[in-house]
Amino acid sequence: MPPLVDVLLATLPVFLAAFALLDRHLVRACSLFVLFALVVALNWWQLGFIWLALLETLLGAALTGAFLFHALGIGPARRAPPVRRSHGQDPLPLTWRRGLVHLMPVLALLGMLAAALASLPASDTSPAARWSGLVLVGLGLWVFNLKAHLLRRLLAFNITGTGIFLLLMTLVGEAGTAAGQALVITGLVVAWLGTVLGALLIRRLGALATHHESTLINDGQAS
Repeated sequence: MPPLVDVLLATLPVFLAAFALLDRHLVRACSLFVLFALVVALNWWQLGFIWLALLETLLGAALTGAFLFHALGIGPARRAPPVRRSHGQDPLPLTWRRGLVHLMPVLALLGMLAAALASLPASDTSPAARWSGLVLVGLGLWVFNLKAHLLRRLLAFNITGTGIFLLLMTLVGEAGTAAGQALVITGLVVAWLGTVLGALLIRRLGALATHHESTLINDGQAS
C-alpha cells in the first residue's frame, strides 16, 4: 500500500477519537466512535490481521456502539424513554486550565513510552500504526482523567484499549503474531463485556435519577 494511504489510515483514527472524546454532544460522540471503530477495523485489514478486522467491526463498531446508544436511552426497545437533555450533552465544559493540568502527566508517560519505542528495532508492520496507537493511548488516558461523565469515560476506556492493541500488534514479530492476535482477541472480548456492564450501569443510574426527580416533583406538588 502507498505510504500516503498508510499514513492516512493511521492518522484518521486519531482525529476521529479526538472528536469523539471532546464533542460535548454525547449522541454525536457515540456516532463518531462507531466510525472510529470502523476505521480501526480497516487498519487491521491493511496490516494483514483479517480476524481482528472482522472482530473489530462486530464487537467494536456494531455491538459496542449499540450499547453506548442504549446507555443514552436510544434503541429499538419500546419502553426506552427519550434521551433527556442532561444526558444528551456533557454537563461539564472543558477549560484550558483543567485540560493542561490533566495533560501534563499523560505527556510525561507518553514521553517515556516514545523513548522506549524509539530504541526498539524497526518492525515489519507499519510504523505509522505504532505511533497512532501511542497517541490513542494518550488521548484516552487524558480524557478519562479529565471528564467526570461516565459515558465519556467509557468512550475513553475503549479508545485507550484500541491504542494498546495497536501498539501490541506492531511490536510482535512474525513468530509472535499468533500469540499477539490471541491476546488482542481476548482484550476485545473483555473490553466489550466491560462496555456492556458500564452501559447497563449508566442506564440504570439514569433511570434512578429520573425516578428520584419525579418523586421530588410529586412531593413538592403534594405539599
